[in-house]
Amino acid sequence: MPPTSPSLTRRAVLAGAAGLAAAPLGAARALGQTRGAGEAEVIIVGAGAAGIAAARKVAEAGHSYALLEASSRVGGRARTDTQIFGVPFDMGASRIYLPGGKALAEAGRAAGLDVVPVPMPARLYLGGKEANDAEYEDFAATVRRAERAIIAAGDAGRDQPAARVLPDLGAFGPSAHFITGPFTCAKELEEVSTVDFSRAEEREGDLMCRQGLGAMVAKLAAPLTVRLETQVRTVDLSGRQVSVQTSRGTLTGRVVILAVPPSVILSGAVRITPGLVPRYRTAVERITLGAFDRIAFELPGNPLDLRPDERIFFKAATSRSAALTARIGGTDLYGLDVGGALATALAGGPPEGARAFVREALTREFGAQAAGKAGRVSATRWTREPFALGAFSCALPGAGNLRRAFTEVASGRLLFAGEHAHETLWGTLAGAWQSGERAAAQAVGILTGQRAG
Repeated sequence: MPPTSPSLTRRAVLAGAAGLAAAPLGAARALGQTRGAGEAEVIIVGAGAAGIAAARKVAEAGHSYALLEASSRVGGRARTDTQIFGVPFDMGASRIYLPGGKALAEAGRAAGLDVVPVPMPARLYLGGKEANDAEYEDFAATVRRAERAIIAAGDAGRDQPAARVLPDLGAFGPSAHFITGPFTCAKELEEVSTVDFSRAEEREGDLMCRQGLGAMVAKLAAPLTVRLETQVRTVDLSGRQVSVQTSRGTLTGRVVILAVPPSVILSGAVRITPGLVPRYRTAVERITLGAFDRIAFELPGNPLDLRPDERIFFKAATSRSAALTARIGGTDLYGLDVGGALATALAGGPPEGARAFVREALTREFGAQAAGKAGRVSATRWTREPFALGAFSCALPGAGNLRRAFTEVASGRLLFAGEHAHETLWGTLAGAWQSGERAAAQAVGILTGQRAG
């Protein structure tokens, strides 16, 4: 199924990137259970959505855990900032996609958060004006043609660069390249596996959390005991017990769940001994994280006459394309989403590059007068975040079948979790959360002698 929009109509153009699914909060009193400082039955490395989901499930099953986080906060790539602009701003995951995120949306509501449908589907703009019916139809048909060509190749087992299977897409071709590549996969289509793309679960709608998805994940982590600023250096599987060496000492346990991105493993920041066998090592090397960033900026007075929280796509003419989220939370805050090569280039450039791009994009789409009204600018740089080293995963060509390795038990007691460890919900917070629950079930199976699938 295509990983982009649920419907492509005049008023419903496309959706973008992130979701959740969680357990009830009823067992909160049990979620703080751990053993002594140096031991736990299950050691969980990484307190992003996957690690949090895993810890909740392990604790609910009555087993001890140690949840370790290298940074000073929980949530990983789900992060809500309220300091820069004074309003909630999701720097990473910003949407909950249905149907995969239904359970977590319900958990968020049960926790007292405002999880609501996105006010309206995305719209298409050309030259500062909303597209007419014919332009919407042409745009939608072009994106569908691109998706169908990639999916057909993947379904046929032809695991190759997605760019190679596309037909001539005409005037909206650059837009289709942006949406199916950088916007959906955080990579240019030359780096996207047709098989991986074809297996992504179709999205049938999206929700938002008014307090921010990062705030929602943090709320769901609140009952847990988390050891922050504890950087894992080595996971040693050679002894009778798992030994995990950290910046704050060594822990031992029976099972370890590695809930960190493959980019972090590949960098050597977390060393696994003895080394991973080729199957898992190849998965780490080939299921790579792409670049996707959000450039937030102020635009007082609603000069573009846009509705709160709506998403705007544009008819792209070059590779310097972006999607706009308007008036976040009904405020003067806007966001430009960039991905692939453009996101990599901006993240690697000077801070003023983000401001220059905001002016460039607003001038191109709405004119210099609108661009001149832009105020403060702040941009994420996920490829430069040391505990992420990228935004979200997409398999390289030829590696579309490798995600399954991340769902298996390695060396009898090592498990993987994260959005990269979900075969159909990769690139989403729902995938990360569900992978954490799956890894927890496998861990409990190991502990009890009843191996989970």
